[in-house]
Amino acid sequence: MNLGHTPKYPSWARHLTLMGVMSLVLLFALDKAIDAYTRHGQVVVMPQLTGVDATLALKQLEALGLMGVINDTLFVDGAIPGSICVQDPAENSEVKEGRTVYLTVVSGEVPMVRLPNLVDVSLRKATMDLQRLGLQAGNITTRPDIAHNVVLDVRLQGRTITAGTLLPKGTRVDLEVGISIPDSLIPIPELVGLSLDEARMLLHENGLLIGQITEEETITQTDRALVVRQSPESNPDELIRTLTPIDVWIAPE
Repeated sequence: MNLGHTPKYPSWARHLTLMGVMSLVLLFALDKAIDAYTRHGQVVVMPQLTGVDATLALKQLEALGLMGVINDTLFVDGAIPGSICVQDPAENSEVKEGRTVYLTVVSGEVPMVRLPNLVDVSLRKATMDLQRLGLQAGNITTRPDIAHNVVLDVRLQGRTITAGTLLPKGTRVDLEVGISIPDSLIPIPELVGLSLDEARMLLHENGLLIGQITEEETITQTDRALVVRQSPESNPDELIRTLTPIDVWIAPE
């Protein structure tokens, strides 16, 4: 027996081995290619961009390997024009490098909206229509009328204004509402926890009036204030006459 003789493998075995090696090489190369394409493991945590100047926000995104795109503008009362007010993806989100980030910038121009028709409309619907357009209900006064809780007149700075009038977004308009509830005794509604507008509406729907409004803390936006106390307090065993004013104390929500 020749112990030094190296046995020869059949050709089919050599081809099979070669194919196996080539397959492993191809799988390795494919895995690396996918890694490179998806930047496997290379994620970026989205910074907080809201309130940041748009130019600085774009530079910050570029430094992180992200692409910032300003796709909309929006008027935001009290916000600094030119700053970011909305970002997508949101802050603290984990995103891949190269991801496009969409930004909304605060517009410096107050948009104008047309006053909707509010006369002969219920107080609740009128308030909702105003809010939908970015307007607000201001002072609500009443006068005796058969159309209970229906808007009779719309005023701005004491003057009657009509549907279609152009107003800056955020304008507060005063409403005069009819009240037909006869002189009677009714329960005192619970106002604590409601916004000032909700409290006004609930009182008018029950034939009562808003009385003195006292701020327990400094309030910059009354539309975000909540009633924290009222006088007289709500009591199921106590009744008051219609058209009685209810005093409220408000604080920031």
